[in-house]
Amino acid sequence: MKNIYQTPKTDPISLFISLLWLLLIFVSMFYGQKIQAWKASKEIQTALEKLKKWNDECKEILITNFKEFADKKKTQKDLMFQLEDFLTFITISPVSLDPYGIIPKFDHVVDVRDNRFKEEVELLAPNADNIQRSHLENLLEATMAIDFIYRLIRHYLILGKKSKSMILLLQISYQLGLIMAMAKAYYHAAKAFSEGSPIGDGLGPLVVASFIRSVSEDEIKAHEITRETIVQEVNFEDRTVFVVRAKGPGGTVGKPGKAIKQLIEQHGDTISRIIMIDAGLKLTGDKTGSIAVGVGAAIGGIGIEKHLIEEASTGKLIPIDALICKQSLEDAITTMKRPITKSVAQFVEKIKTSIRKRTEKGTKIILAGIGNTTGIGV
Repeated sequence: MKNIYQTPKTDPISLFISLLWLLLIFVSMFYGQKIQAWKASKEIQTALEKLKKWNDECKEILITNFKEFADKKKTQKDLMFQLEDFLTFITISPVSLDPYGIIPKFDHVVDVRDNRFKEEVELLAPNADNIQRSHLENLLEATMAIDFIYRLIRHYLILGKKSKSMILLLQISYQLGLIMAMAKAYYHAAKAFSEGSPIGDGLGPLVVASFIRSVSEDEIKAHEITRETIVQEVNFEDRTVFVVRAKGPGGTVGKPGKAIKQLIEQHGDTISRIIMIDAGLKLTGDKTGSIAVGVGAAIGGIGIEKHLIEEASTGKLIPIDALICKQSLEDAITTMKRPITKSVAQFVEKIKTSIRKRTEKGTKIILAGIGNTTGIGV
């Protein structure tokens, strides 16, 4: 008779899987954090190698461009040492414990910084003209940005390894995608600035220049109203339009806030509206070159120029219309893409519509094209 109580045979494969599962649980309990930290460290190390490559390439571009306009007696090695010293240049923000009067302090610090950059570029490239120097300044800033990102990631990698801090390494690892996208944008920006190509951020000046050409067949004289900022006066359907933008084709954003403030002080209550055009960061999934319409001072930066515009317009109760061209960071600081160029005509039509609908005949309007004028002439 067969024994119904016989012990069933154990499947070797099932036993192996069970033992392997127990081993994985044991390893994850005692070594899981160390494995995560090791993985994060390797990811950061791989990204750092790419950053170093981009940083070295940008420095080569920088030195090559400066060498073209440098004193012939200076060797490439001399230039490299001088530029390496300046790449770590820092700007210290003024104290803000008492916020009253902070804007003039920031304005002063920014002016001093800009002057220092101009002095350094003039010293290193004495044979360059003003336009070429402005391109070199932009190239220098793009190289400084990617150099800072490289040194910052290197700092956190070394610090994370020394302190054996898994949290620190994981925080950097989780943000690597955004960090590398930003670094890649500055890497491509360096190439665009070295060539003097128009960039996406130059949409504002390009639009207002196109507006002038569309409403006047004659050449409109431009005069410098404040540093590196010009104003042109045109007539459009019985209205006077003051067109403000940075002075091109050198790479500068000018001082549009000071220019608009001066125009309001000069023309007072006759200014009926301000229209501003600028590039703005798009959300992921938004179409590059699409237009966003709104109100308020459309201008980036740390807020100095925006404060001047808001203060002057509020005093006279002048409404501000904003037209924004949606772009990513890479779109804004690299060679202008076709969808952005194609949007210029749409912007011009929206400006004309805004003037017709929201202003009376006989009034004056300020039209401000905000952005970097690299490669964009008057």
